[in-house]
Amino acid sequence: MKKNAIFIFFICLFVGAVQITTAQRNVIGAREAPKATNSTANLARNITKYSTTDLEKAGAIFNWIAKNISYDYELSNSAKLQKEFYTSEANVIKKTLERKKALCGGYAFLFKDLCKEVGISSEVIHGYSKKYDISKSSKKVNHSWNAVKIDGKWHLLDITMARSHGKTNTPDTFWFLTKPQSFILTHFPENTRWTLLANPISKEEFEKLPTH
Repeated sequence: MKKNAIFIFFICLFVGAVQITTAQRNVIGAREAPKATNSTANLARNITKYSTTDLEKAGAIFNWIAKNISYDYELSNSAKLQKEFYTSEANVIKKTLERKKALCGGYAFLFKDLCKEVGISSEVIHGYSKKYDISKSSKKVNHSWNAVKIDGKWHLLDITMARSHGKTNTPDTFWFLTKPQSFILTHFPENTRWTLLANPISKEEFEKLPTH
């Protein structure tokens, strides 16, 4: 993994706001998904067995991760564990499922991998979150999230925020398929393509945007 991507996992914390749309609520279904296994192929099939469309499958995966993978405070505070875990994307996913805990990178890599297993394109996006004073560390990204391709169109999501700003066992679905115009208020990707805006803004402009 790139050095700056590894750095993100060490410091990634929770940011975001709360808002739920009817469409998002419908996608995050009521059915309970199975417990984690170490096989992402089997897990992905089990999570999506009641889903028919890519939208439903992506929603089921988002929901399962947000409900079943806790934030890993121990990992966040342990240089020893970080050195052990962050050797590859595959190892981050393996440790995430074993411990049922993750930092933002673990959430993002697991989502991408589970989507791949059911034929859905997803990307892990590294960038900046306004939870931090990014002006003091402008060269270091501090957060990771995902983009997912549904019906030929890319959408944005952030499982870390969905879990941290939801209620008990109920993810905040504002962060599933969030509108780019809302996402840019708190997220700025390394590659401006992933703003998904027709006219991407600069990082300097991002820093001046209000978060609400």
